[in-house]
Amino acid sequence: MNRVAFNEITKDAVKAAFKEPRAIDMNIVDAQQARRVLDRLVGYSISPILWAKVKKGLSAGRVQSIALKLVIDREKEILNFVPQEYWTISSTFKKNEQKSTFNGDFYGLAGKKIDLTNNDDVRKILAKIDKKQPFEVTQVIKKERKRQAAAPFTTSTMQQEANKRLGYRTHRTMRIAQSLYEGINLGKGSVGLITYMRTDSKRIANVAKQEAADFIKSEFGDAFAAHNPKNFKNDGDAQDAHEAIRPTSAFSNT
Repeated sequence: MNRVAFNEITKDAVKAAFKEPRAIDMNIVDAQQARRVLDRLVGYSISPILWAKVKKGLSAGRVQSIALKLVIDREKEILNFVPQEYWTISSTFKKNEQKSTFNGDFYGLAGKKIDLTNNDDVRKILAKIDKKQPFEVTQVIKKERKRQAAAPFTTSTMQQEANKRLGYRTHRTMRIAQSLYEGINLGKGSVGLITYMRTDSKRIANVAKQEAADFIKSEFGDAFAAHNPKNFKNDGDAQDAHEAIRPTSAFSNT
């Protein structure tokens, strides 16, 4: 008996997987059995307590219970936080009679940063400023910044980005990702558009890197393609069972 494994539901990926079936790895089987036992030891013990004490239909498990503990610990830190008062001074400036303006914030005096912790601190600074006198820009610093490409999506970072940019809740993000993974009908049958969406890995398959480089070359020219693609390091506790979430193809799937 052999096992066929693939990370994306596309015609080429499935055919390639069947060409290279692999032997059953009993370590993986044992790991699955261990998870199954833990689900029952934890879930079967705690879920009835939730039904009796909180609400019918709730469930607990080896993952949910730990995640809830982390949320509770974080909430306690937030509740125990002692806020500190701080003030700022902001102003709008205009050069001579020009219409354009720019904003500036108070930093300090004589190049030394000063923290404003109350209203009295603010009043003391304002008393030293002669609003009738012109302000002088003594230094302008221009810098070029190089921004590194973000790491490929893991499940967690995909959910965070979807929430930040689109306002999606986790459930909606995962529902959409599931449908993209299982396949969308693009006119020639259903085809998977992204790789498996439950992963903690930042690894990208070499074939996907090469295809991305080929796409960039064809669209923008060789100068813009990465000849030595960056490899992102996984977190220390990453299982790396599946590669990062990515499009199944940089080119059209139609």
